[in-house]
Amino acid sequence: MKETKRYIQIQTIARQLCDIMQQHELKDIGELKEWLEHNNTAIEIIKSLMDDSELSKKIELYRQQDKEQAILSLRTKIQKHQRHRVIIRISRVAAVIVLLIGCGLLYHKLSQQEKHQTLASTISSKLSPVIITPNGQHYDLSKVLTDTTHNLNIAYKSTEEIKYTYQPPAVDIEEEGYNQLIIPNQCNYQVTLCDGSVVRLNAGSRLEYPNSFPSHERKVRLTGEAYFEIKHDGRPFMVEVRQASIRVYGTHFNINAYQETNIETVLVEGKVGVSIQDSIDQEKILKPNQLSRLNLLTGEQEIVDVDVQKYIAWTTGFLRYDNDSLELLIEDLSRWYGADFDFKDNKLKNIRISASINKDTPLEEVLAMIQTTAKIKFHLIERRYIITQ
Repeated sequence: MKETKRYIQIQTIARQLCDIMQQHELKDIGELKEWLEHNNTAIEIIKSLMDDSELSKKIELYRQQDKEQAILSLRTKIQKHQRHRVIIRISRVAAVIVLLIGCGLLYHKLSQQEKHQTLASTISSKLSPVIITPNGQHYDLSKVLTDTTHNLNIAYKSTEEIKYTYQPPAVDIEEEGYNQLIIPNQCNYQVTLCDGSVVRLNAGSRLEYPNSFPSHERKVRLTGEAYFEIKHDGRPFMVEVRQASIRVYGTHFNINAYQETNIETVLVEGKVGVSIQDSIDQEKILKPNQLSRLNLLTGEQEIVDVDVQKYIAWTTGFLRYDNDSLELLIEDLSRWYGADFDFKDNKLKNIRISASINKDTPLEEVLAMIQTTAKIKFHLIERRYIITQ
């Protein structure tokens, strides 16, 4: 039993180290060692795995898991970081850590926290933003755009932002097709349009826009969520969201259109009008610090005063909730972390929760916080989190 215990300790810590390498994009064992020496995010977690009570929990998890699949997951995860027999080397590092802990030579750096065993396997691979041009060409924005950049009128591109070359109002310009900027889950992206307007897109969103706007109007189409900073130049700016239209009279506002039937528009600065398309006579004007909630099925529109910082917190790297439904929070986590969730009982969706979550926080830490706050539990079953009371 002693050797079995030591084996489980080493294998569990090896998995922990692999998770660290994947999360922090460490390329080799040397980078892993340096990270452990200078970072305060793993040592105490690893140390807790040496505790008999914690080890018993791990043993029980091993009994419930398909061991061959777990080992395969471990090997797959490791191979992303190393080409040369990393499994053996990682296990050796883990064995050294076990020895150091056993001798009492490892310094305490963090409070105890158990890490989900197969977290990495539950999160989908992170995709990159792409542009689809009117002629159907696809461009991966994580890659370098060489001579094609000029054809796209792109002045600057990075992994987080793209800027189009400024185009003055065009006279007698022919109607041209729209580009599609598609943002997958797990990332945000910013685009500066040809008129100088800036649009920041949240995860799981899409913006359609031309390379240049005609002289009489500026029009874009949105799916998902985006924060707009509109450059004033005399031409009206329109955002089409399914059957709704947002006419811009000012500058800073946020549109959330993740839901199929409701569109939320929050005005930070300036003035916007919201209406069903082709119903300008029913347009309602928002003032700063107001929210419009438009029901696309009934056409009814509600306007309320709000704290706008809650609705634009995502642009600064946070998810903020003030007595919101657990369902809303889980939908956001699914988009940002690429994980799948199911409610065992739909009544749990209506649990109210208040929280401020840094989007850089590892998912397992977020789930631990939610479990404590909302008095619920997350069970990892076949790569999905099942939510129970």
